[in-house]
Amino acid sequence: MTSRIVILTKEPRPGSVKTRLIPSVGAHAAARLHESMVWETIRRATRSGLPTRVALDGALDSHFAEKIRDLGLPVDAQANGDLGDRLSHAMHGSERTIALGTDCVVFDPEWLLAAASSKSVSIGPADDGGYWMIGVTPAPPSILQTLFAEIPWSTSSVCEETVARLRQNHQEVHWLPTSYDVDTMADLVRLRNDPACPDAILPVINASLPIPR
Repeated sequence: MTSRIVILTKEPRPGSVKTRLIPSVGAHAAARLHESMVWETIRRATRSGLPTRVALDGALDSHFAEKIRDLGLPVDAQANGDLGDRLSHAMHGSERTIALGTDCVVFDPEWLLAAASSKSVSIGPADDGGYWMIGVTPAPPSILQTLFAEIPWSTSSVCEETVARLRQNHQEVHWLPTSYDVDTMADLVRLRNDPACPDAILPVINASLPIPR
């Protein structure tokens, strides 16, 4: 079975990314953090050796998109609609697909290989009740509807609701390790104090973000 990774992310425009951090750190610092997390996610995903592409919310002819292509990754436009619509569009096809955002930067590339080799729906739960990754073979295509249609996105019940739907459809879940997203100031403090904080991101935090140790 062939597998691939798709990374869903946004162009790092100040004011449109990491919005929950903006009141504390400012729009430009939040955008710098977002961009550093995009590059780290790409680095970790490509270390898995799996084919990787980016689904971008932003201009496909931007300097940011061109920098991604310079790394050898195809860049496609995200679909319109909510996160479920965007995931369904990004994951359609016959290949097993592993979808990642760019809010979790402490995952191990080996975890993605485990998801690639599974025959079940793979979920990496996040501490906030969502998930940092999901992997699925979209056959039959209705599985995407089961996973993503009318989910209460951005709530603490995302993962619970997803798993309940899978069990109602007699689908097994392949669990990956739990990790965490970086969305709030508390998350950012956690990342800076985490021994697993990526070397490329720690200077961005220390230089730009006024966080007490």
